[in-house]
Amino acid sequence: CLDDIGEFLSDTLGKDSPSEVATLTEVIFKKTLGNIFFVKQALEELVRKNAVFYDTIMFSWEYNVSTVQLDNYISDDVIDAIKSKITGFPTEVRMIVVMMSFIPNN
Repeated sequence: CLDDIGEFLSDTLGKDSPSEVATLTEVIFKKTLGNIFFVKQALEELVRKNAVFYDTIMFSWEYNVSTVQLDNYISDDVIDAIKSKITGFPTEVRMIVVMMSFIPNN
């Protein structure tokens, strides 16, 4: 399963081999236990926090933080990850999300 996550990350980030993202793979696997939904959420969270970024000079996706720093960037809980996304929205969007949550689903 770790190898699959490594393949997924190397493909997603446009790397030639999973060994180029080994540190990232280990941290994400540790946090997500290989659940692909959580892997995707963790990667999105790292991009949002600029721990994984697109280098416009090298024209490639990069990460340059240590394992400990990466570990601190990723939430332990999916709920925390979703909350983190919502708190990153502009105030107006958050207010709309709150109002929409009160609309019945029928």
